[in-house]
Amino acid sequence: MKRTNLIFTAAIILLMGVVAAGCGDDFFSRPPTGQIVQDNFYKTETDLFMATGSLYNIGWFDFNDKAAQKLGDAGGGVLRHGIPFYWFRSDAAEPRLNETWRSLYIIINQANTQIANIEQGVPATLDREVVDHRIAEARFMRAVAYLHLARIWGHVPIITRTDELIDDPLVYRNREEDVFQFVLNELKFAEEHLVLNDPAGRVNRWSAKGYLALTYLSMASHLSSGGTLVQEYLDNALEYAEDVILNSPHQLMDNYADLFRRENNNNVESLFALQWMVGTGEWGAQNSVQAYYGQPALTGVGDGWGAGHQISNWAFELLGGASTEDARRKPTFMTHGDHYPELRTAFGGYTHEGSRPNVKKYIVGRPEDNDGQVEFMATDINTYMLRLAEVYLIAAEAILGNNASTTDARALEYFNTIRERAGVDPYDEITFMDILEERVREFTMEGKLYYDLLRIFKLDSQDAINLVDLQQRHMRHDWDGDAGEFELIQDGTPITVTESSFILPYPEAEMTANPKLREDPVPYDFD
Repeated sequence: MKRTNLIFTAAIILLMGVVAAGCGDDFFSRPPTGQIVQDNFYKTETDLFMATGSLYNIGWFDFNDKAAQKLGDAGGGVLRHGIPFYWFRSDAAEPRLNETWRSLYIIINQANTQIANIEQGVPATLDREVVDHRIAEARFMRAVAYLHLARIWGHVPIITRTDELIDDPLVYRNREEDVFQFVLNELKFAEEHLVLNDPAGRVNRWSAKGYLALTYLSMASHLSSGGTLVQEYLDNALEYAEDVILNSPHQLMDNYADLFRRENNNNVESLFALQWMVGTGEWGAQNSVQAYYGQPALTGVGDGWGAGHQISNWAFELLGGASTEDARRKPTFMTHGDHYPELRTAFGGYTHEGSRPNVKKYIVGRPEDNDGQVEFMATDINTYMLRLAEVYLIAAEAILGNNASTTDARALEYFNTIRERAGVDPYDEITFMDILEERVREFTMEGKLYYDLLRIFKLDSQDAINLVDLQQRHMRHDWDGDAGEFELIQDGTPITVTESSFILPYPEAEMTANPKLREDPVPYDFD
């Protein structure tokens, strides 16, 4: 096992004793009650290193297990199945909605606990640069969780002292603009204080800068008025994105498919990735995604329930259908006749014979394909939260801004760099739709497309409605063996969306436990 994995394994053991009580369905009424005694922990640099290591894996499990793809990909219109988010049929009782909310607040809960324990427990003799770096890691995680919450729900409670919920578990929502500002403050602290030379897999100041670019781009839409992107936020997004592109040590991987091989965990393109492990004995330390989207013959461990999931016709067509001209297509989804030598290696590889375009991304195969690092519902492949390719497209979009199209040389360079890696022709002019479609090609099954749909909705609700109509969610592609090709068929009735379709309710369980979620949002006290 690599040293980095040993570090994260130790962190998981630590986590189980620190914040295990914060994982109930009702987050607000169940703050953490278990803590390692301050007298014997948080005393050395190693203690702090282990403590913050726990924030990279098990705390994110519920989010990664189902919520990220079910909301981010199905809701965005690229993952097709009987998923309520895909059909805009989710309500306040939808389990995945509750899971999304709960899992993000679990991350916040754990970050709050680590920050408090570090601030209260470290001796005065410990190097302050080390202390601030570890606090910055926790604040970075808290920022990422709040960024998700802000983009999904807008007005949400900002909680920095989870222990205070013991006495008063009922909290008001804070204003959307304050939640975004809170995220910026957290990331700017991280940008300043993530200075140590940690092993690969830990976040660094470039991770914070990348997320600052993403946050500012999100704010340009979410905090807009009158259908116009906020230019100040676009300028800030571009500044941070170009800083990462031009000055960071991060680079694009040469081969797109290599991004999704477990042996390339923590590669040079990764700015922030969740760190998973197999064989720790702790549920939630592993990446469970393969179990839901793979098939039994591919996993070989008794899971593999993905036969019914498929890539939507919108994503299918944007990536060229069964063609392999775009190098991203085959690593993203499997079509009839595709051969994968890295899967079922003991049997000479795997040739897909299914009738549907099934998911390939994050499917790594059987134990013998992966040095034994596959178990039931468990692989150790990282989950990308942010990689450099997204920063390139953020920069291109920030330059485009409010223009209908652009031929700006920098925008085209950033945009076409992504296409060049994919082996497809460059563009000499780009529009927002071009960038959006490129994001579909690049990030399908990475949990991102629903947030793009929300950005469009915030800027112009009719544009979002039109996009859903364009996606034709009631259509799918099936392999026609007689014709020897895929055919587009209707499966379900066309859906009709309105403005209210894009506004997700707060989870029913949370509103019951905390009636103040029904009240008007209040300003956050930044003092």
